[in-house]
Amino acid sequence: QGKQMPQLLEYIQQYELQDKRLLDFGCGRGGTMRWLQGLYPKMMLRGWDIGTEQYRRRPRDTDFDGIYSIDCFEHIELEEVPSVIDSLRQLSAPGSAWCHIIDLTPAKKRLPDGRNAHVTLITAQEWQDQFELAECSVSQLRVFDQPDPNFGVRKRCQIHCRP
Repeated sequence: QGKQMPQLLEYIQQYELQDKRLLDFGCGRGGTMRWLQGLYPKMMLRGWDIGTEQYRRRPRDTDFDGIYSIDCFEHIELEEVPSVIDSLRQLSAPGSAWCHIIDLTPAKKRLPDGRNAHVTLITAQEWQDQFELAECSVSQLRVFDQPDPNFGVRKRCQIHCRP
């Protein structure tokens, strides 16, 4: 997945995180972390994903220089977003830089109750508002289209912020 995210590499370079401590929030099976570790051997990476056994536990570290997520926040109920942001803030070092890439396109999958798996489908501006309401300082909001073999094109937004 990370191989398709030049935006993630731009974030790492922009904030000079090549040899820092990063958290992959919503890491799945860890593919993006393994890919990044190959590119940046000095980077210290941890993952957290409540949907996978291997990364289910919240990291014990509380001093991440950067936190990123790819296609994670749209799976979180809107009313839970502020508490999730607060949990990430608790894991952040002073001056930490975040990059969240959020899918704005409905998922193909449905939940057992029939709802779309992307339970929070809001606009990029509304995502920025969510982070700002949680007292994050947003420095960049960018909407981009990304080719997807299953969808043709997916619309995503990228948010850079500091907690």
